[in-house]
Amino acid sequence: MPLRLFLNLSIEFGPIIVFLVASSLTSFIPATLIFVMATFVALVAGFLERKKLAWFPFIVGMTIIVSGLLTFFLNNPFFLIIKDTLYNGIFALVLLTGLLFKKPLLKPLFGNLFVMTEKGWSILTLRWAVMFIILAVSNEVVRMFLPPEEWIVYKGIATLVTILFSLYQFRLSKKERLPEASPWGMKK
Repeated sequence: MPLRLFLNLSIEFGPIIVFLVASSLTSFIPATLIFVMATFVALVAGFLERKKLAWFPFIVGMTIIVSGLLTFFLNNPFFLIIKDTLYNGIFALVLLTGLLFKKPLLKPLFGNLFVMTEKGWSILTLRWAVMFIILAVSNEVVRMFLPPEEWIVYKGIATLVTILFSLYQFRLSKKERLPEASPWGMKK
């Protein structure tokens, strides 16, 4: 179980960590191309590990690949940076809309990982919607007032906060787990 969790977190957060390291060794544009390549590798690794397409990582990965390639070929950091504002804002809106219609939309995206009550899925969806709003607003503030090199520092901090927030959600999955779940609310 811990190996599966580590693999999933590596697939999810590995490319951004590679980007942060690459940006400290080179400039923004070449680091972006490395980020795109690491994202592609993570998508392939995720597909091979799961033996099926996981929609959430696929959507995230494709937004990174498209915005990263635009950034690289047009030599303009704007596209990679604005991606975070758009991506986080759109996901927040979609999750909140799902909750409005009593459909916790994280369940179909992460139902292969967690086994929780409907209440648990609704709480998790609301928490992530709020987190996405915070990330979208903070990214937009940083984008408007700081240069791309300083956005990278923000991105590192935002990534760390997102990882910690993700790990904190295991308290919820543990509390709201169904009887057939592991003690942490994950599929056995």
